[in-house]
Formats: sequence, structure tokens, C-alpha cells
Amino acid sequence: MKNSLLLLALTAALAASCSTKVTYEDPEQIETINSDFGYSDLENIAAEMTQSFLGSGAWGGEKPRIVFGGVQNRTEQHLDTVNITDTIRTALLQSGKFRVLAGDQGIAELSKETDYQTSGAVDQEMAVKMGAQLGAEYVFYGRFTEIRKSAGDTKSSFLKFTMNAVNVQTRELVWADEARISKREEKSLFGW
Repeated sequence: MKNSLLLLALTAALAASCSTKVTYEDPEQIETINSDFGYSDLENIAAEMTQSFLGSGAWGGEKPRIVFGGVQNRTEQHLDTVNITDTIRTALLQSGKFRVLAGDQGIAELSKETDYQTSGAVDQEMAVKMGAQLGAEYVFYGRFTEIRKSAGDTKSSFLKFTMNAVNVQTRELVWADEARISKREEKSLFGW
């Protein structure tokens, strides 16, 4: 009986130490779990790029038509590059200063819909007129790069996000900016 109680107590203690606790966090607070790219980094970069876009005098026309191309991830980390362009695109659209056009994903969805509308299943009087889509005046594209170093108990990570805008008609690069993040991670008593 004594051994059974001891085994039960040890099992309960082990189960309690392996339990998972989930809590909500304020998405506006700084997230620093480790030196990897996180949501605070995404928000900071998106805000910096958006302010730079909005403050730039490089745009022709009253509300230039823009589209977001790809963002290369040239780091060793998994970075959701679509997530950052989604955040920037949303902010620019909500600013009311740009006419934001659908990119690759939006075009794929449009293509499905136009194929359906011309399939014979849709009354042609109710189908949209083809050939009236807008073309982009400017295409945005970019890349993430990274430098990582470690020495002893310290890891350092430097990320750079570069964004460019090119005039579609002239191929002229009319805007470029960079956002940088540098993080240091110190080894704890029990290792990484």
C-alpha cells in the first residue's frame, strides 16, 4: 500500500509538471521569447514600411494603382512573407491614398470566377464584362536577409527587410527602404 501511494504521488507530480498552460497575451506588447523573428518584429517592420510608403513623394497620380509581388526569404528561419505584405497592404488600402490591386492569390481567385462565369452556368447578362481590369502602375517586392552569429553563451541575430517599388511603365525603381532588427539571446543556466 505504501509503495502504491508513493507511485501515485510521483505519477501525479510528474503529470502536473508536464501540464500545458495557455494564456492570452496582448498583441501590442513586445514579444521576446527568443531571437527568432516574431509578431512584434512583423508589426514593427510593417509600421516602418507603411509610414515610409505614405510619406514618399515618389507616386504619380492622385491615387496610384499598386500591387504587391513576392518577398524572398533569404534567411535560415521560417518567415511567413505573405503575412508581412498582408499587413502592409491592409494599412495602405485603409489609408485611402492608394488603389491596391489583387496580387497572385487574388488573380488566381479571379481566374476561377471568370472561368466559372464563362462556363455556361451563368446568365451572360449577369456576368461581368471581361477586359476591364485595372493595371498596376507600381509593383512592390522585397526580401528578408539575415546574419546570425554565436560566441559562447550568446547568440546574435540581425534581420534586414528591404522593400522596393518599381514603375511598371518605365521600369524605374522609384522607392526603396529597409527595416532592421537586431536581437541578442543569452544562454540561460540550463542551456538553450
